[in-house]
Amino acid sequence: MIEAVIWDFGGVLTSSPFEAFARFETERGLPIDIIRRTNAANHFENAWAKFERAEIDLDTFDELFAEESRALGAEVRGRDVLPLLSGTLRPEMVAALRTIKQNHKTGCITNNLPANAIG
Repeated sequence: MIEAVIWDFGGVLTSSPFEAFARFETERGLPIDIIRRTNAANHFENAWAKFERAEIDLDTFDELFAEESRALGAEVRGRDVLPLLSGTLRPEMVAALRTIKQNHKTGCITNNLPANAIG
């Protein structure tokens, strides 16, 4: 018996940041998946991980992400990546959530960033 349904926010209820990363890379002539590869390299101690844990500020994230991406072939500023995390709602998923919510407890999970990180 299903007691609850847990939803991920980014990439499920909203469009995927990966789609935005790909558009950004294409528009700027960057290597394919440079942002994702930068995020995945040394994933416990890279700029992204430190920023999510609020161990570094935005300026430090910007610099470290640029260094890490440059080491993988092309510089991408951390400040340029953060706005790409905001997606658009997927109406079909919102409808699915409403339907499921009628008979089940629901919850939402997502990764966090420090307050005011994107804005």
